[in-house]
Amino acid sequence: MSVKSPAKITSKSLAAAFLPHLMLFTLLVTLFHYNKTTSSSWTTTSTHPSSSSTNIDFPPSQQSQQQQQQHPIPPIESLLAPNGTIIGDISWMLDFAIIAFPKSGTTFMKDYLRQSSEVWMYPREFCIKSLEDVERFVRVYYEVRWEHSQQQQQQQQQQLPQENHPDNVSMIQYGLKCPGVLYRNDIDIYRRYFHHTKLIVGIRHPISWFESFYNYQMYRNVSTAQMKMMTTTDFVGRCEKHQKVCTDRARFHAALARLGFTRMEGAEELGLLFGWRYENETNRHHGGPNHQQRRRRRRRMVGQGPGVRRPTQRMGVYPSSNQVFIYEVRQIHNSITAKQLSKNIQQYLQIDEALPEISSYTQNKTRAINICDEEHKAVRRVLVEHGKDAADWIENYFVKSSSVVVSSPESFFDLLNDWRQDPCEGNSLD
Repeated sequence: MSVKSPAKITSKSLAAAFLPHLMLFTLLVTLFHYNKTTSSSWTTTSTHPSSSSTNIDFPPSQQSQQQQQQHPIPPIESLLAPNGTIIGDISWMLDFAIIAFPKSGTTFMKDYLRQSSEVWMYPREFCIKSLEDVERFVRVYYEVRWEHSQQQQQQQQQQLPQENHPDNVSMIQYGLKCPGVLYRNDIDIYRRYFHHTKLIVGIRHPISWFESFYNYQMYRNVSTAQMKMMTTTDFVGRCEKHQKVCTDRARFHAALARLGFTRMEGAEELGLLFGWRYENETNRHHGGPNHQQRRRRRRRMVGQGPGVRRPTQRMGVYPSSNQVFIYEVRQIHNSITAKQLSKNIQQYLQIDEALPEISSYTQNKTRAINICDEEHKAVRRVLVEHGKDAADWIENYFVKSSSVVVSSPESFFDLLNDWRQDPCEGNSLD
């Protein structure tokens, strides 16, 4: 039996045998360097919120995806277009907003909550009245949130206990203060962009509110010369010609109704919201140029004449999914109710640490008028009527919504009951 001799191994045959393995090894090395480069490119272009680079051609690496899950701050380019248009979901950026009525404790509430290490608020008023304001909000608050996320990332890298670091981004509640939102159409901006934001609303006895706001405008507003030429009866009715003070703005219930928390269908509720039960009396006392205008407005409200619209359309209602925390401003000044207010607001905002004790204080401000003087009796009469309607509607309709949280209900309703009477007639607002 003959045995074949082995084939002679040449360099040519050896190269042919190992060429596929060599090509596979080269391909793996190339892919390794390619993946490393793309990962570095993503990390570099996403390191600052103001980055506007459009050269991110590759998806993030697995490592950067894990980092984003731990610190879910998306690239700002996914929220804002180059022209400032909102293109992403920004509802997560604003946890709460103090949108109480002017002179109803908004500044106090802002300064009070800013004392907590679990709260970050813009130091001044931050109103969002237009789409340009929305863009500005995103840029400002994105910057702050991004900085806080970097601080948290450093903590985790250093393996420091989180409870020793109040700047933990997962604990901070981000808020702002802007009084008067419910008067204006920026309430629609909250409905569109900030539907998860928790709202904080303070209210005040209409007579006390009118006196405080009138005095404030007399010394702070550029139109003081015009105001000095007018009497308080000139401020009865709607605000006209850029007025900020008028009795209609003391109709807090009509402003709250714009959130769409109630049905606004029955004659009783509509009568409270539109003030039908005293309008005839007001017209008799305040005729003049606006008398016919008031009568035409009333006919439209009750469904008579041209221009009839649904109540929600007439009032500019923007049905909201936000929660509302409501308080009466005098709850701040009473030591017992102030403690409960502090606890309630802490629970509402889901703040872990106890808020500091609310210290009682009094404000000594120069007054242009004393609302209890006899010359202001006519305007007080109108404001008491507004107070009655507001108290009835808030108690019987508004607070029954599951979206409303009332601070210390017992004291709240006791104070609300005062709105049904003139405090200058033997009662006190203190």
